[in-house]
Amino acid sequence: MATDAKKMIRLVQERTGYGVPENAPGVCVMQDEEGNPKIKLGFDAHRDCITVMGYEAAPEVSVDICAALAALCSLAVNSPVMTAYNLKAEDLAAELSDDGQVDEANRTALNIAIAMFKEAARMYARVYTQKKAQGEEWHGNA
Repeated sequence: MATDAKKMIRLVQERTGYGVPENAPGVCVMQDEEGNPKIKLGFDAHRDCITVMGYEAAPEVSVDICAALAALCSLAVNSPVMTAYNLKAEDLAAELSDDGQVDEANRTALNIAIAMFKEAARMYARVYTQKKAQGEEWHGNA
């Protein structure tokens, strides 16, 4: 087999990783054509170790995308930012399947989750650089 639909649905129903931390410095938002947020992923870190991470999704966002984001949050929390940055779609596939493989129909969801984290990490690095340039001793908000 491949994608474990029951596992994916359970992650979403249990709201694993749901809720973007307040004042998260590492945030990525995907919007529709009108500028309405559809998916948001955010994290905070202390001394470059992710302490809290979560996502939010509009009701119309598919279960496979939400499950991929939930799996990403589970894997990334308590990891150094750069370790989490190196996660790949295959790492998420291992969390969402019974054999480490996902159906091709679900691969896009994994790629979206990974791309969103990379953008959130870029935003975190931007905040970190700005704080340091201002002379602040900043190690995240967490």
